[in-house]
Order: sequence, then C-alpha cells, then structure tokens
Amino acid sequence: MSLRSQRRIAASLLKAGETRVWIDPEEGDRVGSAITRQEIATLIREGRIRALPKKGVSRGRARERMGRRKKAGSRKGGLGLGKSLWVHRIRALRRQLRGLRDKRQITPKDYKVMVGMAKGGAFRSTSHIDEYLKTHQMLRKR
Repeated sequence: MSLRSQRRIAASLLKAGETRVWIDPEEGDRVGSAITRQEIATLIREGRIRALPKKGVSRGRARERMGRRKKAGSRKGGLGLGKSLWVHRIRALRRQLRGLRDKRQITPKDYKVMVGMAKGGAFRSTSHIDEYLKTHQMLRKR
C-alpha cells in the first residue's frame, strides 16, 4: 500500500521534508487508512509517525578546500616520532609471534596470518595479541 499522501500530510504537520518522515512499519495498514490531517496528527501523538533527526553536513572537505591542511605548523611531535613508535611496537609484536610459533603454541599458518594482521595495525600491544588468540581459540593445547 502506498503511503505517499500520508507521508506528505505528516511532513507538513511535522514541519519536515517527506524523506525525514518515519512511519512505523508495523502500523502500515493503520496509517494507510488515515486520510485526514486530524487522523495523521493522532498517529504523530501516539508515536506511530515521527520526524527523523536532521543529518549534518561534514565540513572536513570544505576545510581542506579552504587550505586547512596538515602541514608542518599543525603537526605535533617530531618528524620521526610516529615512525619510531611504530618500529618499536611492530618489533615487539613480531618477537612475540615468533616466540609463540617456536614454542609451537600457534601453527605456522596462524603465525603468517597474525604477522600480516600486525603489519596492518590490528594489534595495539603484545597483550592484545594474547587476548585475540584466546578469544579466537588459536592457542594449541600442550
């Protein structure tokens, strides 16, 4: 059943556009039978019809066009700071995974997958790796 006219009336009552009008899918028949503004207003009061919240427009692209970019003056920390943190972290993660593989706690196949995940930034720390292995039951029983 088409609810176009009901949506239009509800939009004018809610002072919103037709696309922002939400109609309860369970009450489709009841809303379809409502043809007067009063009936639609009753459904609005009951909460069967309501206006969805407005969507904002992201200013990020506009700011970039205006020239608000991440150049030297807006960066915090030295040039190598992020990289050195990354190097320390990835070395620790790989060391941990290598140890687990050598102790035969994870399979070589799992090791390869996990190293790829570490490279992709999936793990924050070595304890995060342990947590991941436990939740996915990848640790071998001794």
